[in-house]
Amino acid sequence: MLNDLPPEKKSKLLGILRDISKECSLSAIAVVSSEGQELAFFAEKSTDQVIMSALASALNSAGQQTVNQIKCGNLDQVIIKGTEGFVILLNLDQFIVLAASKDIYSLALGMTILTKYGKNVYQILTA
Repeated sequence: MLNDLPPEKKSKLLGILRDISKECSLSAIAVVSSEGQELAFFAEKSTDQVIMSALASALNSAGQQTVNQIKCGNLDQVIIKGTEGFVILLNLDQFIVLAASKDIYSLALGMTILTKYGKNVYQILTA
């Protein structure tokens, strides 16, 4: 799928990721297919993009199964909070936006910004 994205879609997608990262302090931001294929990825050099993409897919799948089991509707976000940071996965049907930050205090801001830009990401990928 990554190779199938036309250059103009890749450019728009990367522009949105840049906008997101400007609005909050992120150590990683990615767009991944629900199967775990990386579509766009910005992260610190020590981050393994392949592993993070696969983990995003697995966590999203586990989140979907969990909300289905407890009948909570459709999965919107998966939030993982550690003592020194957080990861948010935004579920966009067959796509996932992953954002991670070591600034634990910007969790609410990160959630708000991902929701704000999520529709734009989805429109680019499905148009």
